[in-house]
Amino acid sequence: MMHTMLKTLGFVFLCHLILAQSPQIIRGPYLQSVTPNSGIIRWRTDIPSSSQVFLGENLSNLQLKVIDNQQVTEHVVTVSHLKPNKKYFYSIGDLKNMSTASENRYLKTAPALGSKASVRIWALGDFGSGSANQKAVLKSIVSFTETKRPDAWIWLGDNAYSNGKEEEYQARVFDIYQNDFFQNLNLYPAPGNHDYGGKHDPSLPPYFKIFSMPVNGELGGLPSGVPSYYSVNYGQVHLVSIDTELIEPSGLQLVSGKGLQYEWLERDLKANKLPWVIVYFHKPPYSKGSHDSDTESDMKLMRENVNPLFEKFKVDLVLAGHSHVYERTHPMRGHFGINSSFDASKHVFANTKAPNHYVVGKDGQGVIYVVNGSGGQLGGQKAEWPMKSSVYSNNKDGGSMIFDISQHRFEAHWVSSAGDVKDHFIIEK
Repeated sequence: MMHTMLKTLGFVFLCHLILAQSPQIIRGPYLQSVTPNSGIIRWRTDIPSSSQVFLGENLSNLQLKVIDNQQVTEHVVTVSHLKPNKKYFYSIGDLKNMSTASENRYLKTAPALGSKASVRIWALGDFGSGSANQKAVLKSIVSFTETKRPDAWIWLGDNAYSNGKEEEYQARVFDIYQNDFFQNLNLYPAPGNHDYGGKHDPSLPPYFKIFSMPVNGELGGLPSGVPSYYSVNYGQVHLVSIDTELIEPSGLQLVSGKGLQYEWLERDLKANKLPWVIVYFHKPPYSKGSHDSDTESDMKLMRENVNPLFEKFKVDLVLAGHSHVYERTHPMRGHFGINSSFDASKHVFANTKAPNHYVVGKDGQGVIYVVNGSGGQLGGQKAEWPMKSSVYSNNKDGGSMIFDISQHRFEAHWVSSAGDVKDHFIIEK
């Protein structure tokens, strides 16, 4: 009898102890689907708790409050009624405990739709490897952007190696970028084959549970209703994130040149009214790095079936990863064949003001294709490296890209892991 009573008291004490614990933040906070007037702040706790966000333009006066009483470990809080292109400091927690606000923890809303404000975008690919190169590339961007921070962050897939698992995202992505960027930079990602774990079913990868994509046209793009692909208008640039891994219920992929994703992409590009367009995804149509676009079917089909769409709607830049190198082509039209078929006299379509400085004429310009896949992983080359269509190729240095985009000028820097700019180009319209 006494023994049973002691066991019962012990169990009650343990329950009280668990209930008395304060939840600990074990992931985040990180920003999702940020628009001119709203955004999502996400974080994870070790035990279920309520969610609360304090927000304000003044660090010492966080007047806006959002409360969700639901007990969860995955906290997804939408903050709204914000002003465009404004910085809001924030604090997160539950109904009992709030984190301390800091100058590094803020949400900057996107420019108003139609705004001519200039924007800075950071593009990173094939990065979550835990390598020394990954950390060096991060350090180089922290330094490069010290006096002018990025406004938005785009991912080119293969974000967490080797299979996009929860623990890989935690150790090789969140733990590495949390302090410098996750808590204050608007993220618009794309998935790669490693994020899918080698499968093609979007119900499986943690990627789609970790991130909240703006699929309803919240930021001016054509609504897709599908987290695999979406578009946003950010300042004067139309950003289009597409998925080279998704197999639709019909069995079609984007690279088939037909199907729901392809049809949405065509409608979205046709509807765009902004002067600049960047389409980004994982598997590139041209590469001779660690992957070969002459022989690998997904890359070959992308080039043959989807590139004509980019040309038709005058896309400025097509950005991919997958190959763990950096490659930039001439502005091109009509080159849908293998590397050896490239002919500069037929396929380069550009007016140059100076080397790597293009001025778009009344007939437009060819599409520039960039492989930016050495944000963590690094190296490799196939036969015929570098490509005949390349202006600049590098498989020795890791790096990532910074874009500064205004109404009439598009400037790109490829910043190496050593912190120097190894490639630079400008487009004027």
